Amino acid sequence: MYKYKIVDEESLPIYGYKIHISATFDNYKDMYNLLSPLLDDRKISYKYIYREEDVAYNFSVRESPVNSGKYFTIYPENDHVFLGLLELLYQTIPKNMEGIYILSDRAYKDSNTIFYRYGFFKEDLEYLEKGIPTLLGPNGEKWQDYQKPYFNLPEWIQDIQENTFIKDSYLSRNYRLKAVLSQSNGGNVYQVDSVIGGKKYILKECRPHIISFGRVENQTLRKNEYEISRKLLDRVPTIHETVTEWINQYYIYEFIDGSDLLKSTKPYSIVSYQKSNKELNVKKFKSFLLITKELLELVEYLHSRNIILNDIHPGNFIKSEDKLYFVDLENSYEYGNKPAIGLYSVISLKEWNSIDGKVSDCHKVGNLLLFLLARLHVKSMNDLSQSYHILNSLLAEFGLETNFTSIIEKLFSKDATVSAILKDLNEIYVYQIESLHGLDEVLTGQPERSFTITEIINKELVNFQRYENAKNNQRLLQHLMHREKNLGLDGLSGLLILMKIYDFDCDIIDYGINIIIEKLIVTDNGRMVPIESNLVSPYLNNGTAGFIRALIFIDFEKYTDLIKELSEGLITEFAQYADFWNGMLGIADTLLELYCYFRVRKYKEVALSLLNTVEYYVKYSKADKQEYLYVLSKYMELGDGELV
Repeated sequence: MYKYKIVDEESLPIYGYKIHISATFDNYKDMYNLLSPLLDDRKISYKYIYREEDVAYNFSVRESPVNSGKYFTIYPENDHVFLGLLELLYQTIPKNMEGIYILSDRAYKDSNTIFYRYGFFKEDLEYLEKGIPTLLGPNGEKWQDYQKPYFNLPEWIQDIQENTFIKDSYLSRNYRLKAVLSQSNGGNVYQVDSVIGGKKYILKECRPHIISFGRVENQTLRKNEYEISRKLLDRVPTIHETVTEWINQYYIYEFIDGSDLLKSTKPYSIVSYQKSNKELNVKKFKSFLLITKELLELVEYLHSRNIILNDIHPGNFIKSEDKLYFVDLENSYEYGNKPAIGLYSVISLKEWNSIDGKVSDCHKVGNLLLFLLARLHVKSMNDLSQSYHILNSLLAEFGLETNFTSIIEKLFSKDATVSAILKDLNEIYVYQIESLHGLDEVLTGQPERSFTITEIINKELVNFQRYENAKNNQRLLQHLMHREKNLGLDGLSGLLILMKIYDFDCDIIDYGINIIIEKLIVTDNGRMVPIESNLVSPYLNNGTAGFIRALIFIDFEKYTDLIKELSEGLITEFAQYADFWNGMLGIADTLLELYCYFRVRKYKEVALSLLNTVEYYVKYSKADKQEYLYVLSKYMELGDGELV
């Protein structure tokens, strides 16, 4: 990503003031032509983002807000050079040159492109505390250099500019911040209350010069949402006002109190079904049909006003007590026009960007319903028949007979219209059946290969060499483990297994286990491994099953109680994916492993239930079939023994 031009690394301090130069996607080449010879002539050390695609990423909504805009990073040898260089750059870079505001830094004078901060130049193990570069002040004060979306100096370091005081602003006088709903480099979304009256609103922040996909600036999309919202009177948040403050634009909408479509449909989807309670499953499915009707009515409302939703996914719909709303119109457009950005996601296939907008919306709604009901989605239009078969088979597995797939088929038709499909919805039936599940003879036999954990992690983990090189350096090993974001077998849990295999010190392995334990999140099913701040995973590759397998392999006796507790997070009859590494087969295999140790009947029963569910998927995947046969053969080999 970066190209470094370090003149003399030995002469650079470990920490100190550094300079960042910002730019925009329109002027970054001009900035390079201006800065590079200036710094080279003066033998100043620096790095810059080299490739155009990396510049585009750094300047986009996908980048972390604390990293965005740092096109050049300059490393002055000392404070004297730092101060002189700041002023030289200020005199050299044209005042009208624009740049992305760097949130972790302070702007120099009134410049739009010159920023500075205090921090580490190099990584030094002596300054690391739990993986974070740390300085101690003269009186024992502690300052840590981690990603902060604001300018921050150590208490004992004096700023080179006078402090500025935040002036009273229109937003602070009229609104109180209640919650950060989403964070993006293009601008966060907040829940705020009005100072007078306490009414709830949504405040959408818009940072200038941040590009979205397709080189379209995010501020263009925010403005587009505002213009479309003004034309609609219902089913979307009402615009309250717009505010320009500092360098940002703010759009303030009425607050819709409710849950997104994924959360609101989860109690009625197959995720929540129980094979032992088919009557309840029927009731839940009927509730899902009611939300389906609401969804289609919402799309019909917008289509009747020639608005194409375009960006259709669960998070863009909010279900209140009495109504369903579409709450993100940034990528929406008027029928007959073209969208600003062509979308491509699990829900939105690339090929749908080039067809009639209303038909495209229908296809996306069809894919959305597949996902909401059964965590399915078509990857191409050639997948339709197999998706229908899997859906019908899954519903039958949970005791339901329905013609719901006829609605999905119509949504995927070339001449789909929401109004016609709404009429057909009245003809949908559902009733309870007895599901007689028998293994398909096509799926019998022995697996062609083994899928043992040690085989898989040796194949999957590519960063273990770093740990081998640091085997005798406990401080460095601790640092490396703190930097692992993935806690499953494709991350820290897998690395810990390899450490056990290659005779690493037990204390360092226990240290890594404690890192994961500290990060566990409490759920209704006990503690589980997180993949985000409020999202957990049951899978092998990144979640709870992977951590359980590591604990079993490393020291079962020592961690028996923790393993039992974590096992509750695997008691499920359905999950989003089917495969071994990232799906239900890996959960089933882990449950069978737990059964071998504890002889708890429910582990084996849930594993069988998962195998029965996965059977419908593997008929269409040779790779998944081999994984399925491996887990099935393990199940068949297990005797009941003494059960609990």
